[in-house]
Amino acid sequence: MLRPFLALTVVLHPSLVLACGPTPPAFDGDPATGVSVSVGRITDRSWEPLLIDGVAVPAGAGLSLTVDFEGQVEGTTGCNRFTGTADLDAGWMQLGPLAVTEMACLEPERMKREAAWLKALGEVRGFVVSPEGLWLTREDGSVAVCLG
Repeated sequence: MLRPFLALTVVLHPSLVLACGPTPPAFDGDPATGVSVSVGRITDRSWEPLLIDGVAVPAGAGLSLTVDFEGQVEGTTGCNRFTGTADLDAGWMQLGPLAVTEMACLEPERMKREAAWLKALGEVRGFVVSPEGLWLTREDGSVAVCLG
């Protein structure tokens, strides 16, 4: 049963196998690993969540996050857009408050995904980035979101 599930996961979202996982890579300070807690490595790029609280995000769901070096944040939820600020330091990130537009989606699944995305972003307290992706973590170290 596991093999068909894994094959389906690869077909639906190949980047899940190559990038995000439920555990972020360990930052040990070795530049050869490519793992970093540098703010500069996450800024000025549009990130798309691949996992939100361990649940796969379908390709083309319309979710995104962009953070600039000064801490300005913007993104999309699949239904709405948001903007706000981020408190950033090496490995530390706290977002909010976020201003979100208030357009409703007709599909309940999109609204559910939007709620999960915004909730997870509100719980972010740290990050680690590697060539494979960006992990946003909670204060307890658990992964809120993994992005590619």
